[in-house]
Amino acid sequence: MKKFFLVCFSLIVITTLSACQTNKYNNVIKDKAPDPSISIEDLGNSNKERPNIFYFDTEQGRSLFDVIFWDELKEDHYYQGQIKNNDVKIDTVFKGNKIEVGPLPKSYELAMTFSQKEPFPSNILGKVKDDKGHTYNWKQSYEREDADHDYLINLPKFKGKKAKVALRMIWLNKNGDCIGVADKFFILEKQ
Repeated sequence: MKKFFLVCFSLIVITTLSACQTNKYNNVIKDKAPDPSISIEDLGNSNKERPNIFYFDTEQGRSLFDVIFWDELKEDHYYQGQIKNNDVKIDTVFKGNKIEVGPLPKSYELAMTFSQKEPFPSNILGKVKDDKGHTYNWKQSYEREDADHDYLINLPKFKGKKAKVALRMIWLNKNGDCIGVADKFFILEKQ
């Protein structure tokens, strides 16, 4: 009987400690807007053991990340700006910033991922400006099939060879109020 109580007590202590650590980690992660991982995979690559994937990493100078509004996801402080259209001025953002250009294969999958402990945005407002001066806008909700699948970005076809991409992530609370806005920027070149 003592062993039973000892096992139960141990499980309770472990569960309590885990819950405290998880809450502490979640509170820390919510203090700043999460910078998503963006990758592009060449689906035409015949080598299945080593897929050809390019990561648009901010730290390696392959993308830019800009937080427009983030207030620790407080439910009583909302963003008052435009959240229906991506109004970012792409040329201004990239002016003076050197970014490694990523490949855009003929057959590809462009994906975005967040850590499981980070809050996912509600919507993505996309904008593409190609080197011929054409601009394309789109909106998509952030819905994943499950935890094992990345979120796919529905990049529109563009006419030029190169394109600057701006993805505006919008976090909404359950009432539809905007509690966070952040932008991810990168450049693609058709292969």
